[in-house]
Amino acid sequence: MSTERRRLADRYDLEDRIGRGGMGEVWRATDTVLHRQVAVKTIDLRTVPDESGHARFEREARVTAGMSHPNIVTVHDSGVEDDTAYLVMELLPGPSLAERLREGPLPVDEVEQIGLQVATALDAAHARGLVHRDIKPGNIVHAADGRVRVLDFGITQLGETTGSQALTATHTVMGTAEYLAPEQALGGRVDGRADLYALGCVLYALLAGRPPFQGPSPVATMMMHANDPVPDVRQARPDTPPWLAGLVASLLAKDPDARPAGAASVAAAIERHEVPGAAAATTVLLPGEDDTRLLGATPAPVPAPPPTHRPPDRRGSSAPLWVLAAVAVLALALLGWWAWSSRSEPTATPTVTTTTATTAAPTTQAPATSEPAPSTASPTPTEDPAQAVTDALAAFSAEVAALEQDGTLDKGVAKDLDAGVRDLEKALRDGDAAAVSAAMDALTQRYDEGVQDGTVTPEAADRLDPLLADLQAAVDGYTG
Repeated sequence: MSTERRRLADRYDLEDRIGRGGMGEVWRATDTVLHRQVAVKTIDLRTVPDESGHARFEREARVTAGMSHPNIVTVHDSGVEDDTAYLVMELLPGPSLAERLREGPLPVDEVEQIGLQVATALDAAHARGLVHRDIKPGNIVHAADGRVRVLDFGITQLGETTGSQALTATHTVMGTAEYLAPEQALGGRVDGRADLYALGCVLYALLAGRPPFQGPSPVATMMMHANDPVPDVRQARPDTPPWLAGLVASLLAKDPDARPAGAASVAAAIERHEVPGAAAATTVLLPGEDDTRLLGATPAPVPAPPPTHRPPDRRGSSAPLWVLAAVAVLALALLGWWAWSSRSEPTATPTVTTTTATTAAPTTQAPATSEPAPSTASPTPTEDPAQAVTDALAAFSAEVAALEQDGTLDKGVAKDLDAGVRDLEKALRDGDAAAVSAAMDALTQRYDEGVQDGTVTPEAADRLDPLLADLQAAVDGYTG
């Protein structure tokens, strides 16, 4: 899709690009018929990884446009022109919650109101069989009327009742790593409960100033969602009311069945200042805290603390079979995600606002997360050296995409690194150890040149160096 195009449907003059992401671009535009400012989201259908892109987009546009809710962005028009699909939406003044988080945590009472509004928006969407799949601070934006709007249903999945073909395929990882439900991180089919998990991540971030899980790479972050214990938000924000901490903990349950029954029950719990359903009885209490402070909960003995988390043994072969299977599915999903995103844009989804720049473009992305700790992990060991290289490639590629997305890595050098990764993948598929070694040397040379000329910034180098070292170690294991 050319960025020089200035008019769509002989009506919408595209003026300034205010967002960019894996599902397209967002423009500030003028509706020349109604003489008003609008936001236009454009999607290059040539980047959609199947031939049903036109029909899928039109079906999504109809469902999204059919929703009328004070907390969901209004869609005015949609269509397809040549290979470009477009959605015309209200232009929001902002800021997004991603922008506000850069200034620190939000007041508790405001977090409660935001949670209530987002929950009611999700309830309306879920009632129509529409799952958002990318709830995050960058997709929640302040409107002129003071409310927040949920926007960008660009990677949604229609529920089973709305048709035989979902808008996204099972085993495809889509969304933003810091806000992905465990089942979504592993590439499985998701329903509205994944949106509730993401809402829990958002509430945690608004209270603590950071998401609940942040790993050194998107892959590591997704595995933390799947395996690590849920942190108590009161450790980071002690003034969080017990009922709200309990609500966040219930939303972040690993098992979808253990989360609240639906978005409506979450909204009701926020209005009543209580933990929904049985979650109150399982809420983890801080030392010395009286559980009777949980409004709406029956006094009960303090439950035993959860078992101490033991990280998976990365040097043995005693991991349960289901864990190994999940890791294999994740690796395959990430390779497919990278291959798709390298043809278009990074997977993070743009939002529609008009204020200052976010991580990838003005008011369009989730906040840049706090500086991740340098990675000290090695690729997950495997008896198959080729699989070790595949896993390390997936981690390196995902981090390159994330760095390009948030503006930390020059787009040109990111494309060069992606080309090097593709060369290495081809050599690996061919089973040519000498070609694998040569491709690895070429990739390293491209990376080193970027470090020397400054196109790979020190921040990007801090995050890519450990992953490149992991990749080199895996290649050495394969070729040695």
